[in-house]
Amino acid sequence: MVFSKIFYFKLYLFWLTWVSLRTLFISIALSIFSAVMMYIYKGFAPLNSDTFMALLDIVYLSFPIAFSFSFILMLLFVFRALFTQEIDTKAFVLYDCQNKEITKPNLSDVMGLWRKWLFVTVWMILLFLVLFIGLAKLVFDVFPPLHWFNAYSLYLLVSTLGGLVFVFAVKKCKKIGIKNA
Repeated sequence: MVFSKIFYFKLYLFWLTWVSLRTLFISIALSIFSAVMMYIYKGFAPLNSDTFMALLDIVYLSFPIAFSFSFILMLLFVFRALFTQEIDTKAFVLYDCQNKEITKPNLSDVMGLWRKWLFVTVWMILLFLVLFIGLAKLVFDVFPPLHWFNAYSLYLLVSTLGGLVFVFAVKKCKKIGIKNA
């Protein structure tokens, strides 16, 4: 079946919003939870401005760690969520090795898809970085500064290239079918 570019763009938007919003909410919840647990562990210190500032520092410190952890988990869970989603009255179906439809896929069912997606995404990011560094050296005769390659740029690369690989994987994978809902 041939689908329009709008369908694949909506699929990319589904992937991006599903992963980003859930990652953000889970990481905020984990950061606040870590601050509350530290507050409890320290014996319920009196709530004054210094205590609130210390708790806020704990939230700020634990947020990047929680964000990284939840981002990786959501990149896995989005493959399972795909098979409960409808886009433009199209539903996604996962097939097993005998070409039988799996009605409710488990994480073990989508783990192979996720590993392939992860492998291709890592290679796409590495290829992009090699081309970017090579073009910067060729055009500007300098290497880009190392501080350009940080957690923010990696998140943007995974969000962009990972989403494109996700759409391409859904389009080309023989284990994933698209049918009218």
